[in-house]
Amino acid sequence: MSLFSLTGQVNATTYVLPSQGDVIGQVQYASAKASESLQNIARRYDVGFDEIKAANPGIDPLSLQEGERIVIPSRYILPKGPREGIVINLAEKRLYHYTRPLMGPPLVSTYPVSIGQDGKTSLLGTYKITKRVRKPSWTVPASTRQENPSLPAIMPSGPDNPLGEYAMELNAPGCLIHGTNKPYTIGMNVSLGCVRLYPEDIAVLAHRSIKDSPVRIVNEAFKSGYMNGALYFEIHKPEASGDLNLAALVNKVTAIIPQQLWRDDWERVRLAGKEATGVAIPIARLHSKPQQPRSWMLQLASFKNYSSARSLMLQLEELDLPVTTSGCETGKCKALAGPFTDLEYMKEISKRIKWITRIKTITIPYQPEDEPLRELG
Repeated sequence: MSLFSLTGQVNATTYVLPSQGDVIGQVQYASAKASESLQNIARRYDVGFDEIKAANPGIDPLSLQEGERIVIPSRYILPKGPREGIVINLAEKRLYHYTRPLMGPPLVSTYPVSIGQDGKTSLLGTYKITKRVRKPSWTVPASTRQENPSLPAIMPSGPDNPLGEYAMELNAPGCLIHGTNKPYTIGMNVSLGCVRLYPEDIAVLAHRSIKDSPVRIVNEAFKSGYMNGALYFEIHKPEASGDLNLAALVNKVTAIIPQQLWRDDWERVRLAGKEATGVAIPIARLHSKPQQPRSWMLQLASFKNYSSARSLMLQLEELDLPVTTSGCETGKCKALAGPFTDLEYMKEISKRIKWITRIKTITIPYQPEDEPLRELG
């Protein structure tokens, strides 16, 4: 990658909220090692187990082949509705956190979550954070104690506590947003009604959340949005049945698309509904491509792999900074911050990063590739 341009894959957990469009992130790929499982790869790239399994049909999650190519479903369409506070989409088992720093552009972070064993759709609605707790104790439900009488009525914090290191209480009956002592369960329907995150994700979310912040719980199996001259669909299989109602999908498509689709476009719609991989994919070109403002990135450091870069990303995400990586597939994993359209703000960010990490940044232009148009051919 040249220091004078930024192209190719860029991935992140915290993104600049798009001023135009609804899509964040890029699809990534990982090369499996024979000794690891799909769950190991999911955690490394901050995705959930069910979503990485859906994106890789036909792959044995417990027995990967050396060098097997794994799709990382790290491109997302933002849920409909207000872009504020926390939004949890049960259908995709994913949480979106919107923040507006005092300086700089609005941001959105996204994290995989585990939800209730039955989907807990009865909790749909808007709530708020009432309390944030570090090292929470767990009041063991009576039904759980009946199944395992050896459990105490209240379990103190520690390695056996399923709430993990942090918890946030909501004004919703029996619902917490918390960490876990079983990170391999993230991205599944396994909880008793709460929302679980990876330990490293809840640490960031708890530090960046505030009391009374809104929490909206939705259930969108079908999402649509726009980015960079293309219409995108993201479709998740309903929990109750393994098939999506294609007739209903056609009706939805007809209602939202402001232009006539070509035959190839309708074929993409059909395949997207049939496969329901949960990956946000481009469906059709738009008549006109929106003009993107000129922007820049800050190059921070280079690492041999994504895992090494991730620790720096988590540190800076706590400071409300959009941090990304590029080139990790080639073994030249560069950590970057941005993109930024305000040069003065970017200079201030560069000073903050240097003060905190001792890293001297390099400014490079941000020139993303037209990935959706390339995928559409």
